[in-house]
Amino acid sequence: MMVLRLLKIPKSTYFDWVHYTESQRQREDTILKALLREIWQNNYKAYGAPRLRLALADLNLHHGTNRVRRLMREAGIYSVMSRRFNKQRQLLIIVNVPT
Repeated sequence: MMVLRLLKIPKSTYFDWVHYTESQRQREDTILKALLREIWQNNYKAYGAPRLRLALADLNLHHGTNRVRRLMREAGIYSVMSRRFNKQRQLLIIVNVPT
């Protein structure tokens, strides 16, 4: 307790730290991060949050896309593919102007 006094840390902070236990949600998140990383690596690192959510649903683990995104961000998981999009085509408009 002498160290606490020297560092000016309240006793309650120390005892909160000593008796800390992870919540159920934190334990689930830890397991899901490992599972997401495994699915992501097995699919050539090409899956983003929507596809990873569907892959979890195939395993009967139903979680929202936002939770999957948060876990991906925390685990450093990202899709190596960029989003595909259609190029906008320029329209050529010819107007007959009377002279």
